[in-house]
Amino acid sequence: MSAPSITPVRSAVTRRPLAFTLLAVYSVLLCVITFIPQLYYVLFALNPDAFPIGADANPLGAVWYNYILGGHQGGYLAVDAGVLAGALEDVFLLGPLYLATGIGLLRPRPWSRNVALITGAMGLYSILYFVLSGTIGQHDPTDTLTTILSAVPYFAYDVLVLAAVLTHQALFVRPSDRA
Repeated sequence: MSAPSITPVRSAVTRRPLAFTLLAVYSVLLCVITFIPQLYYVLFALNPDAFPIGADANPLGAVWYNYILGGHQGGYLAVDAGVLAGALEDVFLLGPLYLATGIGLLRPRPWSRNVALITGAMGLYSILYFVLSGTIGQHDPTDTLTTILSAVPYFAYDVLVLAAVLTHQALFVRPSDRA
């Protein structure tokens, strides 16, 4: 009688769903498109002459200018305490969290579940504050529309990452703890 061969079999519980890979890529993309422009705004706040925002500025300054509809939203062309606070939050909190969440979704570990929950919760708080502060009391329909449209990708990400992490909790268990 021969001994049964032992071959490693990955169970359905330990396989990473395709949605996790897509969310990880989306997370890294959000990190890049959030971190770099907001870092530029922080640098603009520190030294507007070295880091100008305008159509004829350096490439990042021109991107910022076009991001704010060719200067239509004039509050972004000067240092505003509220905008600066949001930029600092994006640079030092959400940008790194997006990156860590993307890494954690590719290689689910117990720590990555907590990071993803923090990222989704902080993102929801941040984007809801952004939408409410940008729409309540606004009299310019263009500002209101651009505020809402620019919030959709972030809101969708936050809801999707929270749903994915909460519905696939078994993926975030240590391999040694799986039975």
